[in-house]
Formats: sequence, structure tokens, C-alpha cells
Amino acid sequence: MLRRIMAIAGRDLKSGLRDYTILYILIAPFFLAILLKAFIPNAGASLIHVVVPDTADPAWVETLASFGTVERAIDREALIRRVKNSDDVFALIKNEDHVEIIAAGDEAAGSLELVRSVMNGLANQNFTLPVTMSVTDLGWRLSPLLQHGSNMILLLVSIFGGMIVMLGLVEEKQYRTLAAINVAAVSPGEYVIGKGLLGFVIPVVHGFAILLILGFSEIDYLKVTLVILSIALIGMIAGFALGVWNDNQMTAISSMKVMFLPLLGSLFGAVFLPDKWLPLLYWSPYYWAFRAVEGILLQQATWPFVLQNCGLILLISLVIYLLLQKRIRRGLV
Repeated sequence: MLRRIMAIAGRDLKSGLRDYTILYILIAPFFLAILLKAFIPNAGASLIHVVVPDTADPAWVETLASFGTVERAIDREALIRRVKNSDDVFALIKNEDHVEIIAAGDEAAGSLELVRSVMNGLANQNFTLPVTMSVTDLGWRLSPLLQHGSNMILLLVSIFGGMIVMLGLVEEKQYRTLAAINVAAVSPGEYVIGKGLLGFVIPVVHGFAILLILGFSEIDYLKVTLVILSIALIGMIAGFALGVWNDNQMTAISSMKVMFLPLLGSLFGAVFLPDKWLPLLYWSPYYWAFRAVEGILLQQATWPFVLQNCGLILLISLVIYLLLQKRIRRGLV
């Protein structure tokens, strides 16, 4: 039984690697993650980039390093040559009563003022301000773009798994191999499991790779796996239903695009809707997946919380399957 299931999955993988559409589906999540990472603001990014003489006071250089990137140069001429390069680097020379700032004059607007502000702050760090300062925590543990962008990509890859199954079924219908499988020594259950195996494995592999690319190395990947497998079930059901319904790839892909409407609607609703309107999203499995993934990314999700959300996803999936089971069974015969 296991050999037959693996043979079906291996055949789909081999066939899929010859299809440019499936290759794109396999590669696209990595490009999305890399693109998102390029746009994520880095909270630890350097405020200033300066170059100082080798003879500068080590304690002063260490203080500067807490505000940005510090380079060293052997003499004043080397400092000036470094400043004249195309990037926004300023030379700092500390004298007894002041700090000399050397700029090329073509730096980005505001960068010189930022360096001056840092120098003024260091010069007056012992000055007692006649004001009372307080810090307010707005609740953000991550960049909003990183938090919600990562969540969206993870949910998207769960649909990609269903798309791969759908395209495989369409191909078998086109080449009339589905009828041959029905008379082969493979039970319907083995065929469904083998056909759907890649639709579960690939989203998990995508999910792990995406999270590592985006820097989530300390989260609970077991919880991530459970959520991805739960939401991938929706994509699998849709993939089988649309795969047996359509006769060519273009119409199948167009039909699968409908899956993106509830996904995007649930994501944007969960982010922007007031709490009193969130019950409008309770019907969507993507809303519960969004909540679970968000808690995992913030490292706040407990196992009862994850199991509760995954249970609701599976319950909704069961309802959808019951609505589509006749169509799927007729299409596989």
C-alpha cells in the first residue's frame, strides 16, 4: 500500500517538474519571501555611517557604534577619500572642545542633520532635561509588514498545494490516464492519498523555508506544521473539486483564483476590522489560520490556542467536503 501511494506521489512530482506552471508554483513562494525581506524595515538598522581616525578614543568609538556603523582610516586624507565615495558616509574628527564633521555635500537629504543630532546628543548627554519622558508600548512585537506579510505568504502556500493537485488531475484527464488508474491495482483511497500527498508536503516545506528566510528561527515549528496542514486541507478539497471539474489548465487556474477572495478578505478583515465586526469572519477558515499563525509568529500562542483554531479549521473543512464530495467522487470515477 505504501509503495503504491509513494509511486503515485513520485509520478506526480516527476510529471510536475516538466510543467512550467507547477515549477512556478514551487519557486514563487521563495521569491515572495525574499521580496518581502527586502522591504522589511530593520529595527536595528544603522542610524548613521561614519569614519573616524585610527587614533580616535576607543570609548568614543564604542559609543558611536551604538548609533550606527563606524569605520576607521589611517589619516585625514584617507578620511576624505572615504567620504567622497558614493554612499552617505561622514568623517568625524574629535577635538578637545568640538567634533569636526566632514561631508561630501551630495548626501541624502536629512542625513547630515541626523549626524549633527547624534553629536549634539552625545555632547549634552549629562544635561538634565526640564521635562518628564515616558514610553508607551503600542503592542507591536514585530514590524507590521513582517508580521502580516509572513502570515499572508504562509496561507498562500497552502493554496499552492491544492493548485498542484488540481493541475495534476487536469493533466490526467487530458491524457486520459485517469480512466486507466480506475482499473489498476490501486484502491480509490490509495489514489487520493498518493495524489494529495504533495499537496500537504510542499506547503510545509515552503512554510519552513519562508520562515527561515524571514528570520523566524526561534518559533515553534511543530505548531506551524499543524496550522499549515490544517489550512492545506481546504486547498486540497478545492484542488480535487476543481481538478475533476475542469478539462484544461487555464480554466482550472481561473477557477482556483476564487480561493484568493476569501483568503485576502479574511486577512484584511482580521487586520483592519474593529473587534465588534470580527464575528463576520468566523465562517472563514483563513481567519482562524491567521489568528493561529499570528500568535505563533509573536511567540504568544499556547497549544490549547493552536489546537482550538486548527479544530475550527478542520470543522469548516469537513462542512466544505460534505458539500463537494459527490462532485469529487463522480469526477474520480
